[in-house]
Amino acid sequence: MRRLAAIALSASLLALSAEGGQAQPARESGASPAADPAACTQFDWSLLREQAWFSAASLPRLDSGGTLAAAMPAAILVLKLQDAVAPPFAPSREPKPGSYGGVLHLEAPLAPGAYQVTLSDRAWIDVSQDGKTPRPPTASTMRSGCPMLAKSVRFQLGTAPITLLVSGAPADTIRIAVAPVE
Repeated sequence: MRRLAAIALSASLLALSAEGGQAQPARESGASPAADPAACTQFDWSLLREQAWFSAASLPRLDSGGTLAAAMPAAILVLKLQDAVAPPFAPSREPKPGSYGGVLHLEAPLAPGAYQVTLSDRAWIDVSQDGKTPRPPTASTMRSGCPMLAKSVRFQLGTAPITLLVSGAPADTIRIAVAPVE
């Protein structure tokens, strides 16, 4: 049932996109694989919630260094050329030359637990709660061909503010969502 709902949502979003409606594929630039709505249901866990957030016409734009409000756990993050980013800590993977990156801040979660960071395009994600040390991911899932989603990474987080570092992105914007695991 969940898979059918995901396919129906993907089909309607692609139809709106083809008709010039509000829902547009998340990839704003860069070479992307061909869109395959069925790919949106092939992640290791459901990302329907994030797919809906990413397609919202009111999705806010945040510059690198901004803070993601708890009221809307998703945004379009405006990235900088990787060389222009002053990260508070080094990314755990060396970004490719000419790629983009950015920093996003979040208020402390109300409860400790498993959270996931989801991206609309391929990029590297590091999460820190002390501003210096990246936390190790507990799981990740990636798929090609989904027009709204590319990657989701899970982290175990405490109740301290979060600093999120995006690096190695192919374009100067990326949709990003941070939310508790469902």
